[in-house]
Amino acid sequence: MTLARFEPLRRPVEISTRALTDSLTQVQNGPTVLGFIRTQWNGYAALRGTHLSAAREVGCYATHGLALEALRQRPRSI
Repeated sequence: MTLARFEPLRRPVEISTRALTDSLTQVQNGPTVLGFIRTQWNGYAALRGTHLSAAREVGCYATHGLALEALRQRPRSI
């Protein structure tokens, strides 16, 4: 397990990641699962949800760090 600390301007959040397989990473904030990052041929897909089977894709990003940032941010409500 690795800890990545992000300190944006508005709210600092400490995120931990855990590699489940070579192409799948679980992202957590303390005991809460924020989602998963899946490696794809064209980048990294950020999946938001507590269970992989029910997780929804937030987007596809060029780097692993951008995918982490997408999961760290609060989901938008429309």
